[in-house]
Amino acid sequence: MIVNLNASPYHLGKRGDREDMVRQRVKGTKLPVFYVNQVGGQDELVFDGGSFVLDSDGCKVLSGEHFKEGIYFCNTNQVKGKRNEVNEELLSLTNYSTEEELYAALVLGVKDYVGKNGFKGVVIGLSGGIDSALTLAIAVDALGSNRVEGVTMPSRYSADMSAEDAESEARRVGILFRSISIEPSLMLLCRAWKESFLVMG
Repeated sequence: MIVNLNASPYHLGKRGDREDMVRQRVKGTKLPVFYVNQVGGQDELVFDGGSFVLDSDGCKVLSGEHFKEGIYFCNTNQVKGKRNEVNEELLSLTNYSTEEELYAALVLGVKDYVGKNGFKGVVIGLSGGIDSALTLAIAVDALGSNRVEGVTMPSRYSADMSAEDAESEARRVGILFRSISIEPSLMLLCRAWKESFLVMG
């Protein structure tokens, strides 16, 4: 048998490419392959796991979960092409939709980036819009609500609805939420610009 210990970074659609590549090795060697992939985030990279075993005919007999560590067992009958020995439950672990797959990758990347760098938590600026809402959901799923804080920073140009939506988002996921007005800072900046333009004029 061939045991392939790998650290293959994630990108969308790579799962099928990996299996096709390993299946070619099986075809050329007539040997079963145990493909064992790293799991976790490392800086800008995400390693998605998804280990699997192909028997000597190139048929998949075991799949590990993606984006989660795990220990899986495969007996010698399975890799010799005896399909009646295959645990079908272990072949269904990879059934992510595209959206679920991307979301799981983002959650794992955030979780390990924050954890491995020793950060206590994160602060997220909440605008009430869909982009910050998605960012908030990822952070809470990765770290837990006790390690996420939301902040909205209104000024005269902020709609009341935006602040209300931001507070509602924070309340739904149970995080600490603060509203810090940037109006005084905005006024100072506007005054400085006005004075600068007057001097230049």
